[in-house]
Amino acid sequence: MSREKSAALDSTAERSDGSRRLFTRGAGSGAKVGAGFLAGALLVGGGAFAATTISSTDQINGCVNNTTRVITLAPTSGKCPTGTRALTWNIAGPQGAIGPTGATGATGATGAPGPAGPAGPAGVAGSGGTQGSSTTQLSVTSIANALLPSVVSIAITTRTGSATGSGSIFKTSASSSFILTNNHVISGATKVTVELEDGTELDGQVVGFDVAYDLAVVMVNQGNLPVASFGDSSKVIIGEPVVAIGSPLGLSGTVTSGIISSLDRPVTTGGTGSEAYINALQTDAAVNPGNSGGPLVNGQGLIIGVNSAIASLGSTSSTSGSIGLGFAIPINQAKRISNEIIATAKIVGAKVTLAGVSTRPLLGVTFDTTYAGPGAKIFALTAGGGAETAGIPVNSVIRSIDGKNTKDNIEAIVRIRSYDPGASVKVTVDLPNSGGSRTFTVTLGSAPSNNA
Repeated sequence: MSREKSAALDSTAERSDGSRRLFTRGAGSGAKVGAGFLAGALLVGGGAFAATTISSTDQINGCVNNTTRVITLAPTSGKCPTGTRALTWNIAGPQGAIGPTGATGATGATGAPGPAGPAGPAGVAGSGGTQGSSTTQLSVTSIANALLPSVVSIAITTRTGSATGSGSIFKTSASSSFILTNNHVISGATKVTVELEDGTELDGQVVGFDVAYDLAVVMVNQGNLPVASFGDSSKVIIGEPVVAIGSPLGLSGTVTSGIISSLDRPVTTGGTGSEAYINALQTDAAVNPGNSGGPLVNGQGLIIGVNSAIASLGSTSSTSGSIGLGFAIPINQAKRISNEIIATAKIVGAKVTLAGVSTRPLLGVTFDTTYAGPGAKIFALTAGGGAETAGIPVNSVIRSIDGKNTKDNIEAIVRIRSYDPGASVKVTVDLPNSGGSRTFTVTLGSAPSNNA
């Protein structure tokens, strides 16, 4: 390719062939410039034209001389003269080669799972219903709001004075309602007054009572009252939260909270000949005199026990207070007893004309109260009773009932009374005369609870 002299002009010159010669100031070798543009045109199909007066949308058409490789502007006709070839390029200039594909970005980390939504509220069980499978724990505030309308204060008048206690409305109809309480709350009453949460006072009638379990049912002649629901005391576990509601020292609507401290505590209440044997739930929720008969409620707002007794430090004071050792009758026992009392009572109109009765299970033995060793020693057998029928011999020592150790005769009575009449239990005994250990299956008998 021949070299061309430097061009001194800075404008285009008209040629005789109708085309215009393109000059570039300071271009150096015109041949090199032309070849450079041509190479760009041949390689990428376009070229660059550095002129600020031409917009990026305008294309530039030129003619390339086949011999000199000089580029001239194309004539206005758009057709290049003989000996030249057409060339078109625009202000953007030739494109470079396509660059390599960028690296794929790293996949973002999976986000952490969002928080669980709030649990729905526990459903309300029907009257006398049993605990469901829900484990939703309600706040003490929610439990109090739900249960307080069904908890009452009970005031009694006796021939020698007066006393107060608590109770829970657990059944209601259009004309009457039934209240569960302790036998010792209404024992000896000549008049019973029931105070509702709103302060309304109603005359109460004792429907029936059970000395052996320290339970009683009171009726008021007002229907459609709010009722509490029963849970399942067999599912109670140590450490679960509980709430006690009642009228300690006459202070109605008192709410205290705590946990289940222990299970199956053998507790006896009452005097000689009227002892109650309770396979009790132990709680550290504050329970004081006047709480008796009121409900012990679990975290789902269901009654699991009837507050019945407290332990004291043996103070010389005539009135003891809570030291965090309260005891409640399991609601499964209370439910059976209260239903039997209502079912057997005779109620004519708005009046109880015959008190209802309930039953207790019988092992069919008499214990040796002089025995000081471990276990409960059988002094005598009841003819035809469960123990005799099972083949347990006299002078055997009961060591466990259904796998639970039995330390003495009190604990044996409490264990047996935790079952329903007719239940089948396994009794493990040490046979007399060093005859070894043996387990018998006993079907428990039944007797009216208030019979000695």
